[in-house]
Amino acid sequence: MSVVSLAVRDGNPVTEDTVGIYAKKISTGMELKRDQDVKDLTAILAAFHDSVQSVLEMEDYVPPALKPDLERFPRENVTFPSKRSQGNPLNAWACKFVLREKGRTPQNGLLEGKTVVLKDNVCVAGVPCGLGTDAISPPWVPHVDATIVKRIIEAGGIIVGKATTESMCQSASSFTSATGPVDNPYAPGRTSGGSSSGCAALVADGSCDMAIGADQGGSIRMPCAFCGLVGIKPTFGLVPYTGISSNEWQHDFAGPMCKNVYDTALLLEAIAGADGLDDRAGPGCPLPEQVPRYSELISIRDARPKPPLEGKKIGVLKEAFSMPALDPRMAEKVKGAAELFKDLGATVEEVSIPLHTVAPTLWMIANRYAGGVTRLGQNSGHGEYYHNDLHDLIFPLTQEKWEKFSPFTINSQINALYGWENLSGGYGKAMNKVMEVRHAYDAALETYDCLVLPTVAFVANAHPSPDATVLQKIQKSVGQGLNCSPFNTTGHPALSLPIGTLSPAREDWVTEQDAGLKLPAAMQLVGKWWDETGLLQLANAWESAFDWRIR
Repeated sequence: MSVVSLAVRDGNPVTEDTVGIYAKKISTGMELKRDQDVKDLTAILAAFHDSVQSVLEMEDYVPPALKPDLERFPRENVTFPSKRSQGNPLNAWACKFVLREKGRTPQNGLLEGKTVVLKDNVCVAGVPCGLGTDAISPPWVPHVDATIVKRIIEAGGIIVGKATTESMCQSASSFTSATGPVDNPYAPGRTSGGSSSGCAALVADGSCDMAIGADQGGSIRMPCAFCGLVGIKPTFGLVPYTGISSNEWQHDFAGPMCKNVYDTALLLEAIAGADGLDDRAGPGCPLPEQVPRYSELISIRDARPKPPLEGKKIGVLKEAFSMPALDPRMAEKVKGAAELFKDLGATVEEVSIPLHTVAPTLWMIANRYAGGVTRLGQNSGHGEYYHNDLHDLIFPLTQEKWEKFSPFTINSQINALYGWENLSGGYGKAMNKVMEVRHAYDAALETYDCLVLPTVAFVANAHPSPDATVLQKIQKSVGQGLNCSPFNTTGHPALSLPIGTLSPAREDWVTEQDAGLKLPAAMQLVGKWWDETGLLQLANAWESAFDWRIR
């Protein structure tokens, strides 16, 4: 390992005591026993300090592609709707504004005239990005536009605002945002799912045509399931994450949340393709001009009169129906919906992948070890655009900031520190097992065109009471997304499709009237890497044949 320079500035803070302190941090009681080693390492550490300091003093680099064209794409009429106001009845808006191409005339763009809302972790230059928390003060105002923002506008879309996200994008339920709970459009007082909570509510209640959510463990699919929407977590890297606040590199996905399969295909087509800035886009990721025409391919065309899915094979994932917390009625609902593929000409069979039962634990370990240190300001190791301006607003942490984080964020930080200090081999072992699980799914998908499993374990449950304990709050979503999180570690595309309605379980009734509620239920379709076309075709065939609202 070479040293760039041993020159040290006046006033350098590194001393021999500094070296001793950090030696002890390597492992309890560790010390350097040779005086000359201490002197030499002090000189090297002092030079390292000055090298880093010199970089910190440089002007940060912003790739030209991320710099906003404010004249061509002005941000207009930025407002912040009041809680529970007439224009914000579900408490789902973080802010409203209008962002479109100035002077644009109809050009037959993919998204021409479509209104789009963004999860409030997607950067729009000059517009505050709240991340669902009041721990950041002053509020973070990004100076870049996310890659997908520019793509939406250039496709003729109209971005109409930001949707509430859960605190630091860290909850599967919809009550942790600093601005208060987001309500389900089908039953106020119940969850719209998280962490893309506001996105689902605003599309479902008709406030906008489509939304961009972000998914680290089901945060697109779970809100879509609770709110009767179609949502897709694309193959890892297909949609650039550049300019979107990250929780954990390998688990970061952005994707569409829409009313139907066609709109989902349309939005995915507009935003997909490598941008050259995000190293999540690995081998197999198309460039924008190579992205399949999903919106044209969702209908399986054939001149011969035959069922649309003849020759397709659907694998109903056995282990997904024995996950803890799964409502038996949800299990039967999803199995019944999968059986309907037979009416469309497909073969439907049960398939067993025993490793699926441990996959959620592997996701949790990977997320806590790597994501937890990211949430402590230690994001590293990847070629991507880093939001240093956000980092500098959060860190160093103070007691006041820390107390404003949700229990979910604090839990992940504590887990990370404990795991690395006491169970340091856990991350590497979990990652090797993730590879094994991915290979198991791949093997099944050699036989089947998709795997079917429940998206969530139950229908939308009630918000916790304001005075609930930390554990009571966390319990609201325990087991909810066990069938979603595995595919954030393995990277397979996964789509949530509404397939019917169910009433809440008896133990989740708030009043007797809850027995008559009809809340959306959903099934999840999981496909091969880069086979979004196949998933969308299967979902479109089911949606075209059956009306979930009356099932």
